[in-house]
Amino acid sequence: MSILSWLKNTLAGEMPVKMEFAEHEQHLHGLDMKVALDAHAAWKARLEAQIHGDAGEALNVATVAADRNCALGEWIHGDGKRQFSAYPEYEQLRKAHADFHLCAGSILSDAHAGKTAVADHALKRDFRHHSDAVQLALVRLYAKETELQRNAHGAHR
Repeated sequence: MSILSWLKNTLAGEMPVKMEFAEHEQHLHGLDMKVALDAHAAWKARLEAQIHGDAGEALNVATVAADRNCALGEWIHGDGKRQFSAYPEYEQLRKAHADFHLCAGSILSDAHAGKTAVADHALKRDFRHHSDAVQLALVRLYAKETELQRNAHGAHR
C-alpha cells in the first residue's frame, strides 16, 4: 500500500495497516520519512524499558521532552520550516511532534519517580494517540507536497 493510499484509508476511518513506502515516496525535502517514523516508533520500547527498569540507557526528561533532539525535530525546525511553514499541514506536524515529545517526557518523568502504573497507562493511551498524530500529520504534509508538485507540473504543460 502506498503512503497516499494509507492516508486515504486512515482519513476514511478504515483501520490503518502498517505504513509502507514506495522507493520514490520515502523522502520529503531532505527528510527520510521511514527512518524518522521508525525512530519515533522505537520510543515506545525505550519508554517501556524505562518504566519496567530494564533500560540499558539513561534518558534525561528534558532532552526527551524537547522536540528538536531527533531527526524529525531537526528537520521540522530546519529544512521543513524553510520549505513548508506557510502551510497548515506543517503547523499540524510541528504541534503534533512537540506534543509527542512532551508526552514522552511526562511518561519518563513518571517512570523516574517510580509511578509505574501512571507511566504505563499513559504509554498505552496518550503516547499511542500522540504517535499516531505525528505519523498522520507527516503523511498529510507529504500529500500536500505531492499535490503542489502535481499542480506545478500541470501548470508547465
